[in-house]
Amino acid sequence: MNPLLLLRVHRGAAAVLALLTLSASLLVAGLPRGFEAAFDEALRGIVDDTGANQTDLAVRLRAGAPDQAMASEDDFRAKDVWWRSAVPPSLKPLLATGPGADSHFSAKTVGTPVAGRLEDGQVPRQYVNVGWLSGTAARIRYVEGTPPGDPRRLASVPGHPEMKDIDLFEIALVRSASEKMRVPVGTTLILGNSNPMLARVTGLFEPVNPSDRYWDHNLDALKVTVRQDPASDTEENHITAISSESSLAGLNNSARDLTYNWVIGVSPAALNARNAADAIKGVDDFEREVRAVVGRSIGTYSQPSAFAPFRVETGLREVLGGFLGRLATAQSLMVLLLGGLAVVAAGVIALAVQLLTERMRAALSLTRARGASLAQVVRTAAGTVALAAFPAALIGYGLSYLLPGPLTPIVHLGPPAAAAFATVFAAARVALSHRTPLRERRDDVVARRASPRRTMLEVLVVVLALAGAYLLRTRGLTTEVAAAGADPFLMLVPAALTVAAALITLRCYPYPLRLVVWLAGRARAAVPFVGLTLAARARSVTALPVVILLPALAVSVYGAVVGGTLDATQRLAAWQATGADARVEREAELPADAVAKVRQVPGVRDIVPADKGKAQIGYTGKTATIVAVDLDAYRRLVAHAPLSVPAPPPDAPAPAIPALVSPDLGHLSTFEIGWHVRMKIAKAGVITEGLPGISLSPMNLIVVPYDASQRAGSRVYTNMLLIGGTGSGGGIDARALAAATGNRPDVFVETFDRALERVIKTPLTGTIKNSFLIVTIALAVYALLTVVIALVVGAADRARALSYLRTLGLSERQAARLTVLEIAPLILLTACAGLALGLALPSALGPGIDLSAYAGDMAIDDYRLDPTTPILLAAGLAVVALAGAFLHAVIGRRRSLGSTLRVGE
Repeated sequence: MNPLLLLRVHRGAAAVLALLTLSASLLVAGLPRGFEAAFDEALRGIVDDTGANQTDLAVRLRAGAPDQAMASEDDFRAKDVWWRSAVPPSLKPLLATGPGADSHFSAKTVGTPVAGRLEDGQVPRQYVNVGWLSGTAARIRYVEGTPPGDPRRLASVPGHPEMKDIDLFEIALVRSASEKMRVPVGTTLILGNSNPMLARVTGLFEPVNPSDRYWDHNLDALKVTVRQDPASDTEENHITAISSESSLAGLNNSARDLTYNWVIGVSPAALNARNAADAIKGVDDFEREVRAVVGRSIGTYSQPSAFAPFRVETGLREVLGGFLGRLATAQSLMVLLLGGLAVVAAGVIALAVQLLTERMRAALSLTRARGASLAQVVRTAAGTVALAAFPAALIGYGLSYLLPGPLTPIVHLGPPAAAAFATVFAAARVALSHRTPLRERRDDVVARRASPRRTMLEVLVVVLALAGAYLLRTRGLTTEVAAAGADPFLMLVPAALTVAAALITLRCYPYPLRLVVWLAGRARAAVPFVGLTLAARARSVTALPVVILLPALAVSVYGAVVGGTLDATQRLAAWQATGADARVEREAELPADAVAKVRQVPGVRDIVPADKGKAQIGYTGKTATIVAVDLDAYRRLVAHAPLSVPAPPPDAPAPAIPALVSPDLGHLSTFEIGWHVRMKIAKAGVITEGLPGISLSPMNLIVVPYDASQRAGSRVYTNMLLIGGTGSGGGIDARALAAATGNRPDVFVETFDRALERVIKTPLTGTIKNSFLIVTIALAVYALLTVVIALVVGAADRARALSYLRTLGLSERQAARLTVLEIAPLILLTACAGLALGLALPSALGPGIDLSAYAGDMAIDDYRLDPTTPILLAAGLAVVALAGAFLHAVIGRRRSLGSTLRVGE
């Protein structure tokens, strides 16, 4: 028999199969591309937000021997060739090349103090390191003076007889450092104490592009680093000055702390989610190669066997490791989505194949009875299905190229796999149905027992799913993910649980149905009994709808639970980060006029002033964070927010000031602190959770009344404003608050809306939410198609039964009710099972899928099981499916009595 003829005769069923195969191929090929594109975009965002000094490879040498001296840029390049040859193959494609690359070399002194100046105007606590940076000519412009020239050696220095045979280097400073440290052009600095050198400032420069990744490695040359001297509690200013290449030879002095640096740039655009794990292994291999320099001869280097002067500094491993930890969770959720979608799509395709093969049953049976072999019949049926499925899969594969994203193996394998599955399923089904010619068997009369092999296979699936869920709860997905990658078996556990639940439901489905049929049989009405009996006997079309509907609903419900939990936790994280609808904070005291202007900002309802600082405990060196705030007013301010603010401490006998202290200070009943003034503190309670937005750490914390300084004999200070808005959770413009405080750079402004936006924009968060939405819509469509196709598959048997019942007096309305009752048990029982599984999945998976990275790094100890949305999903699916069944019955009942009597001729 010609498959083309069968395809033309049964073109309606073939078109349904082709459409389903096309949609499944498009989803299976398109969604992974979208996922991978989102993963890559998230990684690029992380790398862009991370400085190049963390993502690039830097080889450093602490120069100490004369034979290690780098006298010119060519010396650096010679060693750079060796370092690049040691880069493993997994890292070589990631190295930055071209004009925009930030690879370079440098030599810098470290911790060089300014011992004095040849001119007047000595400024204490200054450190000026002298360095040479390759590639600065194209990256800086001189705004005053001239570039540094060659160094020279001075036999003597006028006015300083103690300085003889001293090196003089010419240097250039960034203009901001010259102004801050009061080092104008022409100043000659005396650098170093034991073996000093002179450095004359010949020019001031500015960077051409301050955002160039090149400067991430050399921020010490662009910005003054202010460090606190713990001994004297004074500030030190550090800057690195730029010198000429000819200064390299003079800088190599055993008395100076000099570091040579080879920076090998890594291109952020070359990093993606697929090569991140290999990049981490490549960094480890590169470090081993660099350490292996011990005992080798590299140019003029002859290293002692016990000393390896070279070291690799990079944060790439940590950056990629953190990303892979988050990616493992996202990939697990994506596998859950794709796994559920694949199961549902495969089930719907199988149901469409069943529809087409049922339509071809009569022709194939006749061909078999006329002497065709089983192989010929199978080839005919499989060929017909292949003609419908493979072109559709090819079209879906082609349409997937319209979606952005990289090509992964599943993109190429998914569409042909869908078509091949349809073909193989058709061949297997036809082979089982036509093994013996003209052997008809009615599954609605004789129940077919499951074979031992099928039973053992189902038991194996259930056991593996439960074992995987246990391992997922105990091990998690992110354990050693940076080193070994995510476990594929554990990533498939969520999808396996849905399949296992579908198999259990399928096995248990007849038992509650038999009870309902028994109860219906005891009633006088015939329609419920007949309809439920038809449902109980329709075993041949029950398995696939259950396998389809249950995973579809379970994944959708789980997505609703995850989405609700993420939304609630993200808002809580934003509240915790802000502490109120808005917060204004400054290290120094806020001016009174600024506070008054903040009160006038639109949307501001109330303000609670506070004072935050560091207090010395007793006369020791131990310090603690101290916060002076009216806790009663603060509690009223955030009454509408999900924040926990402790009650104010009870009063203490004067002159002691009551305070709440953190647990580490709980052993102190009374103690003194040094803050604005010395004051005596009386412990009145212990605060265990910190204060939201003010001090999230529950350690080294003291909370006192707002007027504590006034009680101690000083006055009230305010350097923080906790602001309540007129709207719930927002409505205050951060820019308006900043403008009210004069747009001072030292004033920090935070609002709930801004904090929530930062949390929501956490990498991959939007991908997870959008993916759940897309897949939920697709699953809902597939679920409804399942009900329709299941009704069409059983339409012939149903029409035969209804024709007999119509001749016995069954009305059209009763026939429609009977059709709905036939499909209702399947939908309702499966909907209940899918709802239960979807609500149980969060507890079943437990901490194995850590979503805290997508919720502002707040720990998600428990999912927020709001049953409203899941129940609406299940109820909506059931109602729409039953409505579709009723509509099918209404359309099918418009048949004359004559046509009813001819059914089955």
